[in-house]
Amino acid sequence: MKKALTAMALLAGAASVYSQGQVSLVDYGSTFSIQVFSSQGLAASTTSVSYGGFNGQEEMGQSANPNLFNPGTTSYAAGSALGTGYSVQLLAATGTGDAISALSANGPVVTTWYAAAGGDPTTGFNGLWLSGANASISGTSVGGGATVAIAAWDNEGGTVGSLGAAQTAGDPWGVSTTGNIASLGGPGGGTPSTLPNSILSFSLVSTTPEPNTIALGIIGASAFLMRLRRKQ
Repeated sequence: MKKALTAMALLAGAASVYSQGQVSLVDYGSTFSIQVFSSQGLAASTTSVSYGGFNGQEEMGQSANPNLFNPGTTSYAAGSALGTGYSVQLLAATGTGDAISALSANGPVVTTWYAAAGGDPTTGFNGLWLSGANASISGTSVGGGATVAIAAWDNEGGTVGSLGAAQTAGDPWGVSTTGNIASLGGPGGGTPSTLPNSILSFSLVSTTPEPNTIALGIIGASAFLMRLRRKQ
């Protein structure tokens, strides 16, 4: 009897995993291309982002590179598209229309691709990840909806395995715009869904000094000036 119950539990678990909705992590297709760029600096970063308790400014928008599928008008700094050494992961939540803060990490972690290191010779662009991996979204089912986004971070030579770890360590990180998938594909329901073309290219975060840091700097400068005046 125990063996039968164990087998039934295993089958139920397998069925649950099998029915989860899936998203293909392919980032280079006939209608869009998602590139990730290094920090553009505060002056060029126009979008405020907040995730996991960390805040900053990013630049977002489709790259103006005319050789990519569906180029946009956003001009990122020359040579700032990421090379190797960066990780990408899907952020997702059940249902559509969720805020980025409600999304959590799902599926495999993949790495960005550097053109000179090999890969697809027809693209020749950094900042892509060109992975054919599929991400299963926890809590979803095939046919259900989901909100998705992309997270990227500096993996410090493969030693930082998650976005949260990178944020905590002070490593460069970034998140994309969100996109909705009305009906997820996946095992038993056709092919995995593709990333929505509403997910735009983005840069890693540019951070501002914490208020306390600024205050301490002002206090220190004031004390230094007072000492100079006294000496005079």
